[in-house]
Amino acid sequence: MVSDPDSSDIEIEANQGFEVIWSRAQLVLQWLIGAVVLAGLLGVFGDGWLSTTTRTFPSVPLSVTYQRLLRANAPTDLTLAITGRLPGEALELGVGSELLDRGSIGSTQPGAANVSTTAQGVTYTFRLGPDHGGHVMLKLSVRRPGPVDMVLTANGERLVLPLFVFP
Repeated sequence: MVSDPDSSDIEIEANQGFEVIWSRAQLVLQWLIGAVVLAGLLGVFGDGWLSTTTRTFPSVPLSVTYQRLLRANAPTDLTLAITGRLPGEALELGVGSELLDRGSIGSTQPGAANVSTTAQGVTYTFRLGPDHGGHVMLKLSVRRPGPVDMVLTANGERLVLPLFVFP
């Protein structure tokens, strides 16, 4: 079967306007994907370098290292370091009810000598060693997404830690 060679040639011309717009859209989308991946690696969406921060109490020698960007239902560590000599034999650490209404504290290391619950939150009492120093770690898990302020009190001093919980 012989066919006419002119009838099989299809002439399709490129739409240059569409090609320029599509090329720009692809470039913008590729940059956005790269920015989201880089932000995730740096900790913008949870555990990472940009999420970790340290705050100190104004007059108590105690610093708190925590993740300010959390995932819902994912446990995270809140570490309190005693940076100087505390007066007394015990550290009384209070966790405000604002956080406990949306999450929980699973465990503490070392274990608390005493735990008391009030309408304002939970107060943990930790026995200090002979040097009146050390570290305390709280395992924190927040259930509901959104912004929340974690209020800590240590020996009567108050510190507010802003958190944001991703779904």
